[in-house]
Parts: sequence; structure tokens; C-alpha cells
Amino acid sequence: MTQTRHHPAALRVLERSRFLLLLISLVLMVGILPMVPPSRHAAIGLDLALISVLVACIWSMGHRKRVIMMGCLLIVPAVAAAWMARLDQSPLVIAFGLACALAFVTVTALSMLINIVRQRDVVTDTILGGICVYLLLAVMFSLLFEIMERVHPGSFGPWSTPTGALATARLVSPDLIYYSVFVLSTIGPQDVHPLSGAARSWTGLEAMTGQIYLAVLIARLVGQHASKRGG
Repeated sequence: MTQTRHHPAALRVLERSRFLLLLISLVLMVGILPMVPPSRHAAIGLDLALISVLVACIWSMGHRKRVIMMGCLLIVPAVAAAWMARLDQSPLVIAFGLACALAFVTVTALSMLINIVRQRDVVTDTILGGICVYLLLAVMFSLLFEIMERVHPGSFGPWSTPTGALATARLVSPDLIYYSVFVLSTIGPQDVHPLSGAARSWTGLEAMTGQIYLAVLIARLVGQHASKRGG
């Protein structure tokens, strides 16, 4: 006589929605942790949030073995960079870890985007995936901005700390996450500004990318989902 295995309700929900865990991790990283006052525990929490986003990316791409293998290879230097940032190591070494995290997030976002565009049957999970890609764009640009600030200090400012992002002992500065989210939504932060030419160029590109993504892809997904339910 066979016994039916009953999985916990939370696990069943995650199995039905590949992008729900990633969405929760992204909301936690870009929406909640930057509001936490600076402290040692907050710094650890922000680094763990970035790592949880990388792990959730692997979960969402569970059917793609190549992405999983690449993710495991890139997460290791990203985790190492988080500890190096806490130990005040070389900015170039930390930038390498950030570049690994950026590469993985970029490849994952592109893979998710291609998968979403190719789907003919748009369901709720498809829309969640589209939202995840939008939030991943904010993470991608915040990582890029952090690399620029590590390699060329003074690319952004002024800062909430006297010596800028390098004084936070965090892998990613909460100021740059806040900045990236506001630029992507074209609201425009008033207290952090791009100061170098490269920073201004990438800021403008992020703002255009966010608007084009919302106007084209998200609107298309919601329209297809609504027409399916209406039909």
C-alpha cells in the first residue's frame, strides 16, 4: 500500500509558483532593508538579502541546469566579497565579487525574460516573473553603480555617511539600492546624484530601460492575461 506524501502548504505554493520566492527576496532587498538604520546587524542583513536573491534566482531557474551550475560558481565569489567588504579588503577584489553577482543576475534576468516572452499561455506566475525581472533590473544597476563607486570613488554623492559608500562595510550600499529603485521608476532621488560622466550615462540608461519595460512587456502580459480571463 503506497503512502501519499503531504508536503507543507508553503512548499506546495512555491512549487506552483517558481517566481514567488524570488519576488519575496527582491521586495525584502529593495523595499525594506534600505530603510533599516545603519548597524552591524543591518549590514549583515543586507548582504544576506543579496545572497538570498541569488539563491532564489537559482530556484526560479530550476529547470535550467546550466544556469544552476553557473549560479553555483558565481555565488561563491559573491559571498566571499561580502566578507571582504566587512574586513575592509581591496576595493578591486570586492569589485570582482560584485561583478560575479552582476553577471549572474544579468544572465538570470535575460533567461527569465526570454522564457516569459516565449510563453503563449500567460498565467499569474508569468506576470510575477515579469515583475521579478523588473526588480532584478534595479538590483543589476545597483550592483553596477556599486562597482563604479568602488573602482572610482566619488562617482555618486553626497552620502549619508561622511566617506561615502566605502564606509558602510556592506557589499552593496543601501543608498545605491535606494538610488537605483528611484531611477528605474523615474521618480528621481533628490539626495543622491551621479557625479561622473559614466554615472550620468548609466543613470539615464536605467531610467529609459525602466519605462520601456513597463510600457511594453508588463502592459503586454497584463493585457494577455486579462483577455484570457475575459474570453
